[in-house]
This record gives sequence, C-alpha cells and structure tokens, in this order.
Amino acid sequence: MQTDGNLITEPKFSVLKQAIQDKVYYTKLFMTDILPKIAQISNQPRYGYHGLTHTTQVALFGVELSLASGAEPLPVMLAAGLHDCARTHDKDCLMHGPKCEPIAHTFLDTHYPTLSYQTHQQIVYAVVNHSRNIPAPDAVSACLWDGDRIRLAWELGYNPNFFATEYGRKIASLTPRGQAQYIARQERFLIQHGIKTRAQIDRENVMNAIFC
Repeated sequence: MQTDGNLITEPKFSVLKQAIQDKVYYTKLFMTDILPKIAQISNQPRYGYHGLTHTTQVALFGVELSLASGAEPLPVMLAAGLHDCARTHDKDCLMHGPKCEPIAHTFLDTHYPTLSYQTHQQIVYAVVNHSRNIPAPDAVSACLWDGDRIRLAWELGYNPNFFATEYGRKIASLTPRGQAQYIARQERFLIQHGIKTRAQIDRENVMNAIFC
C-alpha cells in the first residue's frame, strides 16, 4: 500500500495490528488469570484509591508500558498485581512495599514456579521498592513505577523526573483533555474486545468515587 500522507503503509498497519493483538492478549491474561489469583491473597479492598481496581489500572498501564518499551509484559503484570497486596488502607504507608515481599515470594512460587530465578527476583524487587524514590534497575521496576504514578501525575501535577520510561512520561504529561480522551479510548478498548462491559466500567467508576 502506498501512502499519500493520509494512508498508512502495509508494514505500519501490520505493526499496529500486532500491537493491538498483543495488548488484547495480555490484558485478557491479566483480567482472567492473574487478577483472580491476586484477589485471593491480597489484603486490599475491592474499591478505593488503592483497591483492586487501582491494581487493575496499574497492570493495564503496565501492559502498554512494557509493549512500548520492548519489555516482557508478564513480569510487569505480576509486579503490578502484587504491588499493593499488603495494603489494608489508603493512608500513606512507605512500608507497604516491603510488607508485600513474603506474599509475593509465596504467590510466585505457588502459581508461577517456572519463572527464572532472575525474573522472580526482579518482580519481588519491583514490588518491594515501588514506594521508594530510588532508580529503577530494570524494565520491570521501571514499568511498575511509571504505571503506579501516571494517575498521580494527572492529579497532583506532572514532573518528568519522577518517571523512568519515555512512554510513561508521555502519558503522565497529558493535558486534562488528553487524559479524558485517553481514559475514553481505554474504556472503548475494553468494551470492543469483550474484556469489560459498559455497565461494569460505570459501576466501578461509581464505587471507586464512593470509597475514595
């Protein structure tokens, strides 16, 4: 296919199609396989600022961040799923990351025993240190760090020094209008690919507003 400035070329279309397919695959994997396991071991409430809906949001950001940066999505999704599992409230708590460590080790040993030692350690390190302002040593920590802070940047203001990936900085720096458009696109994506219904999304938004 030739391009006249408006049409995309075949290679670009193929890359875009593959990116969408990858995003669908990993999003469904998190929602149908990883999240139910996390819900069984997490101390988090279902709704609220740091509830399981927040965990889901961080994981979906993590899928995009990992695909955009060429990182393996599964370790990022597992780190995102586990990062707040020791939380019992929404108050500031710098120790909630370290408190996740034994839970994360047990969870990975039980459900993902075939992970390499290095990957297992990277996931646990990312979870333990996601609340500490220290440089991310690898892609798992970088994607978790950015995924956990994108919405915070939208609410409190964007500072590029607080982000570890180029894609994270791009999303975190969106204007209020851009943020609304981004959220709307993500909701359409979930609905179009049969991951969530409009009713489910609307209910989650209402419940989060009540419990936040």
